[in-house]
Amino acid sequence: MIFSDFDTFTTLTIVLAFMLAGVSKGVIGFGLPLISIPIIATILPVPVAIALTAAPILFSNLFQTLQGGRQGAVLRRFWPFVVAMIIGVLFGAQILTRADQSTVSVIVGSFLLLFVTTQFMSLRPNISMEAERRLNPVIGAVSGLLGGVSSMFGPIAITYLVSLKLPKDEFISTIGLFYFVGILPLYATLVITGVIAQNEIIASVLACIPLYAGLFFGTWLRRHISQRLFQRVLLVAMVFVSLNLIRRGFV
Repeated sequence: MIFSDFDTFTTLTIVLAFMLAGVSKGVIGFGLPLISIPIIATILPVPVAIALTAAPILFSNLFQTLQGGRQGAVLRRFWPFVVAMIIGVLFGAQILTRADQSTVSVIVGSFLLLFVTTQFMSLRPNISMEAERRLNPVIGAVSGLLGGVSSMFGPIAITYLVSLKLPKDEFISTIGLFYFVGILPLYATLVITGVIAQNEIIASVLACIPLYAGLFFGTWLRRHISQRLFQRVLLVAMVFVSLNLIRRGFV
């Protein structure tokens, strides 16, 4: 499948989804799969929506991971998280490729709604260094499992890293590494099972065009509007998207 195979409405929806995702990433530094996948999944199957995000996620997070040269320090601190996350992704990807699409739609919608709710409530638990050692593999496994089903590793990982009070630059390098390492086994599984083939790769690369257009605009927008206002508007929109996904799963 390539963009020329879609009707006008589907194409415009995909372009809009990646532009909004790019704007979010430009303004607040994350949000690519959180925004693009739920929007696209309202008109296409979830595995196809995830396949379309392959190139944008890989390219953007590889760049983010390499910033600052902190990969070694991040791996030494979070290797139990990374190992457990990869295992969780492999299990989650099997659910994604085998489960009924209505079930997957409900899972993704419910997961997104839960994340939005925690953001509105500003839930930010404090985690000590001692607790971190015990939680790393647990949080990693849960993040990987849900990431394998939906490709949305961010909500749990972001909340966890914020709770650890990582410095800004270290936070960016760490979340980029988590996404990049976690997404590789997910997309490898989708290639092996035939969800991602040559046409999906072409479509995914083309999706980088609206994504980076949104990214450049979001970078400009960040200097002109309140980040808090943008996040609130975005979260309200995501509530409607998540409810629509859940509705589709039960229809």
